[in-house]
Amino acid sequence: MCVSTAEREGGTRVTEAIPPVGDRQIGKRLKHVRKSRRLTLSQASDLTGVSVSALSKIENALVSPSFDIIKRICDGLDLAIEDLMAVEGSPPAMGPQVLGRKTTTLRGEGARFTSGQYDYTAHSTELSRKGMVPLELQVRARSVDEFDHWSEHNGEEFVYVLSGAIEIHSEFYAPFRLEQGESAYFDSSMKHLYISVSDDDARVLSVSHDPDQGRKPVSAFMNAGAKPLSVSERAGGGRGIRDRFRASNHE
Repeated sequence: MCVSTAEREGGTRVTEAIPPVGDRQIGKRLKHVRKSRRLTLSQASDLTGVSVSALSKIENALVSPSFDIIKRICDGLDLAIEDLMAVEGSPPAMGPQVLGRKTTTLRGEGARFTSGQYDYTAHSTELSRKGMVPLELQVRARSVDEFDHWSEHNGEEFVYVLSGAIEIHSEFYAPFRLEQGESAYFDSSMKHLYISVSDDDARVLSVSHDPDQGRKPVSAFMNAGAKPLSVSERAGGGRGIRDRFRASNHE
């Protein structure tokens, strides 16, 4: 499942998933979840921190929710993001009680998001409530100063450098460098972040594990500012993303 931005009639930008998951489908799923739990819009707002007005507009496909809003909704309702973004007519995401689970993510597939500092490709999104969260990252950040939020989440994290080189900064240790083919394993409840120190943006594989992670959506393991990556940004290699996020973070 990939996420992109397309143009609706009248020039309004809309976010949709690939395969297509339109705003109406997201809204229908959100309304179904809310009503099946017998929650009013006001109660859902209290749980998610998203205003009643915004929730109503999302349910009625009047606005396109950003990934930040989707993340807050999923976290507040204890809903896997894969379930909210699932394609209509697709089978329900398989939970941990199912034995023999299997999925593959082929080249060009995966759910793609960006936080400006990182471009994410989430693998194995067809499986909900996984014991591990595999993320492929393109590390765009070149300085710690580019971050308003350091990553921290319960459990442990393994990071392997696919190309380029990164410097890992953490709460308790001096910064250290990893080159292509090198890896690190650390307590991910410790605040941490990655910056590229190679000429080209580094690419890394990050695999997070949390004993309680089956109750968390994949977004819980992403930088707090992550949002969907648009088609134009993907086609252009994401150039200019860092400047846009840096400006918005310092408004």
